[in-house]
Amino acid sequence: MLAEIFGLPYTDANQLPRAAITATGSGFDAAMGYWLHAEPVHLHPDLDHVLLFDSSSFELAKKELGQLVEELKFLFEESGLSVHFGKQNSLFIRINDHPKVLFAPLNDVSGKNILQHLPEGDDSAYWRRLQNEIQMQMAQSSVNQQREECGAMTVNGLWFWGGGYLLRAKHAHCYDVVSTTKLFIRGLASITDAVIEKDSNNFDDIDMTKKTLVTIDESMNTTEKSLSVLLDVEQRWLRPALEAIQKKELESLILLTGHTKITISQKSLKRFWKRAVRIENMARLLS
Repeated sequence: MLAEIFGLPYTDANQLPRAAITATGSGFDAAMGYWLHAEPVHLHPDLDHVLLFDSSSFELAKKELGQLVEELKFLFEESGLSVHFGKQNSLFIRINDHPKVLFAPLNDVSGKNILQHLPEGDDSAYWRRLQNEIQMQMAQSSVNQQREECGAMTVNGLWFWGGGYLLRAKHAHCYDVVSTTKLFIRGLASITDAVIEKDSNNFDDIDMTKKTLVTIDESMNTTEKSLSVLLDVEQRWLRPALEAIQKKELESLILLTGHTKITISQKSLKRFWKRAVRIENMARLLS
């Protein structure tokens, strides 16, 4: 959906150069080379499988990740790879040539057995070996020894995914302003020449004369939390936006989630026969 609303020509999510776009959002010049996410993970061996837990399962300080990267530097240099440590603990690998291998997206592997999602392709043996060497080095790290002593989950692996090149063709300009802290969306804004601003707190922060995209990143993992978030969004965003539409100060408002797209305009407000959506049902639509 994000690729679509920013006008990117990708119909298959697996073809989206996620790492290169996110690296751009983190401030790197990702116009050259093939970029990969190198996601810090916890790998838990159990009988005949190895479970992967992503960063949502643990906290990792920037200093800790920096030390782990420093300890792994020689492995990357030996392999001719360059490592880039970015904002929000983002970690990337840049390669000059396209590797002949397919990497499984992190979301497909999180909480699952990695043995069913290891790299596949002509170069898979190299990448599997590199992952094993990284795991052995990270297991010996003083960072993980200290984490074990404190009872914290160790960070003992890197998961490569989201690889690709940025298209060198000029991307269409879609938004005048993008307000977000998400590195991937900041990257999309950057390659489409939008002005990137910090998170807006409410509708009053928006310049209604400009086409603006705002992201609202709130956890909605329970029904109670979902209702709380929706009531807050209604108070800070929806109610004042609807009032602006009614006053003809705002042309339209589009709500986008992973599953739903809702457009509210002056024309749609006149459709009195449309049934209202109960807030409990809205929570289900937006979760």
